[in-house]
Amino acid sequence: MGRDRDPFERTIGALRKRLVAAGPLQGAPLLINLLAADLDVSQTPVREALAWLAGETLIHRTRSGYVGATYEAEDLAHVYELALLLVLAAFRRRPAEPAPGVMRHAGQMLSHVIDRGGNQAFVRAFAQVQARLAPLAVDEAAIFGGADQEGDRLGLALGEGGPSFVRAVRRYYGRRIERSADILAHGLLRRPQI
Repeated sequence: MGRDRDPFERTIGALRKRLVAAGPLQGAPLLINLLAADLDVSQTPVREALAWLAGETLIHRTRSGYVGATYEAEDLAHVYELALLLVLAAFRRRPAEPAPGVMRHAGQMLSHVIDRGGNQAFVRAFAQVQARLAPLAVDEAAIFGGADQEGDRLGLALGEGGPSFVRAVRRYYGRRIERSADILAHGLLRRPQI
C-alpha cells in the first residue's frame, strides 16, 4: 500500500459526511484520538480538519476541544429564512430557467437558481447555509416528504415563470420556518452521533 499523500483531504471529506449523517450533535464532544483511530489517520489531520470545520461554523471549538454545532429552533428558522432571501435575491438578479435534463431534487433546483444568479457571494453564502442545514435533511424529508417531490413542484413553478416560482420558493421555505422546531425535535430523536 502506498503512502497516504493527502490525509487532510481524506479526513475532512470523511468528517463532512459524518456530520451530515449524524444529525444535530447539540454540543457533543468530538474526540480527536477516537476520530483519528476510527479514520485510520494520525491526530494531526483530524486536528486540522476540525479547525477548518470550526472556521466554517459547522462545529465549535471550546477550551476543552471541539464539539458539534448546537441547533435551536429559532436559529434554525433564521437559517431557513436566510436561504429564502438568497434564492429570491439570486432569482431577481437573473431569473433561472429550468435546467437541461431532469433535476428533481429540491436542493439541486435551488442551487441551480443561485448559480444562475451570477453572484459568487450568493453562491458561497448559499453553500454555507446548505452545509449548516445538511444534518437535518433526513428530518426535513421525514416531515415534508421526499426532496424529489418538492423538487418536482419547484421545477414546475420555475417552468411557469417568475411569480409562480417566487410563490413556490416562499412556500418551500415558509413551511420549514414554521416547522423548524418539529424538524429539530425529529433530529434529536435520532440520537445523533459522529
